[in-house]
Amino acid sequence: MKRVIVLGGYGGFGARISARLADAGYETLVAGRSIEKATSFCTGLPRLIPIAIDRDHDFQQALEKHSPFALIDAAGPFQGLSYDTARACIAAGCHYLDIADGRAFVAGIGALDEEARARGVCIVTGASSVPSLSGAVVRELALGMSDVRAVEIAISASNRATAGLSVTQAILSYVGKPIRVLVGGGWTDQFGWQCMRKEKFAIDGVDALRARLVALADVPDLALLPERLPGRPAVLFRAGTELAINNIALWLLSWLVRWRALVSLEPLGPTLMCMQSWTSGWGSDRSGMIVRLFGLTAGKRVERRWTLIASGGCGPEIPSLAAPILLDMIAANLIPAGARDAGTLLALA
Repeated sequence: MKRVIVLGGYGGFGARISARLADAGYETLVAGRSIEKATSFCTGLPRLIPIAIDRDHDFQQALEKHSPFALIDAAGPFQGLSYDTARACIAAGCHYLDIADGRAFVAGIGALDEEARARGVCIVTGASSVPSLSGAVVRELALGMSDVRAVEIAISASNRATAGLSVTQAILSYVGKPIRVLVGGGWTDQFGWQCMRKEKFAIDGVDALRARLVALADVPDLALLPERLPGRPAVLFRAGTELAINNIALWLLSWLVRWRALVSLEPLGPTLMCMQSWTSGWGSDRSGMIVRLFGLTAGKRVERRWTLIASGGCGPEIPSLAAPILLDMIAANLIPAGARDAGTLLALA
């Protein structure tokens, strides 16, 4: 039985990953700073073992003590984070995966490639909705296209799928700040949580989601996809919550950062989470994701669209899907040693 440590293993996404790994037969060490929270989560669940680990203190010693086959970092936020955790895994000779959506963190992981190959371990970042799932969808839609002109992606979360502090701080880290996007063949600056629009999520035979507001988000796909598709397309990624009032409030706050009245909204994270909790009983339990590609096939302009609607509160399951699959692939020696993002590793199926 292979042993896996899940950092943040009792958090919103980490808990789902831990449960999936345990169901798959892994000995799963549910790790975080709070042994009380880890123990509470693991109680009564087989193959889940609570441990206390602080990745900022004595982390290397913890890896040596537990000797895991792999570590999955589900703690975040990854915006502005160093590669110290991944480097500690390389030194310990254990594989590393994370669910990072920080643009610079994911796009720069190649800096660890030589170290990882020399140690014979896999370092995989972005094993989540982006860029793992989004990358798989885009490659599926791009099949047969000779030239991809534009990619548009949007995610809207159910209002009942309350984000944890790490997710909230990740979003707030770029709200109102310049985001480099490729538009019209050249890189330009747009601003986080602006460029707002309404998005409808519809699938034949399924009740459509009412049109929801989404706004510009800073994700790895903005940097990765233009270089991976024929035609070097423009790429835009928008995100939002279900309730218009929450999106509009964040849009209004984004102007304070853009106009430099505030340096960042990150210090407001706990306050905004508290305010969001006041409306947590509103809305539905349905989330959506849509990917559009515009381009040329046999000389003709085409638009291809893929839509996902998660009902019954299943939206938070989506970011937890890729990591266990990729871990199985590593265990089966299907991913070579080295450091890479997860955007090209999984097929949509």
